[in-house]
Amino acid sequence: MTARNPSRSNWLTNYVPHRLEMLRSPAWTEAPAQLHRMLDRIEIEHLSHGGKENGGLFVSYRQFQMCGISKRQIRALAELGQGLGLVEVRQDPEASNGRIRPPNAYRLTYVPERGKKAPTDDWRAISSDRAKSLVARFRKTEKKSRRAGDEAHVVQEVIA
Repeated sequence: MTARNPSRSNWLTNYVPHRLEMLRSPAWTEAPAQLHRMLDRIEIEHLSHGGKENGGLFVSYRQFQMCGISKRQIRALAELGQGLGLVEVRQDPEASNGRIRPPNAYRLTYVPERGKKAPTDDWRAISSDRAKSLVARFRKTEKKSRRAGDEAHVVQEVIA
């Protein structure tokens, strides 16, 4: 009698489907590598909950940073992901527990939300021109942010 491998018995809950249509979509192909890293981290959170909590996935800034995403990029990447229809960012003001800002909950649009049978696939509505425009705006903002960070660093060096 052979031992049963527990990970093989529920393999359907241990992956996130990336359908060919999505992989070829402008939203996916135009998305920068940092956004793909962010989506990977949200997918890890989704899988950590047995694939059943999409829409209520909480990933901290620290967890994103551990995946190689700069803290100053996280908000802009989340906004870009929303604009491209790949992820929805939700804030529940009642979930703040006295903190200044409540945590963000994430929903992958290409995975069914908890309690639903099909994904919303918001990325389908994004045209190539729209995707390119959103990514160009993100890159422009990123350059400004980087320059501001560099200037702050130079000021700190001068002061020191």
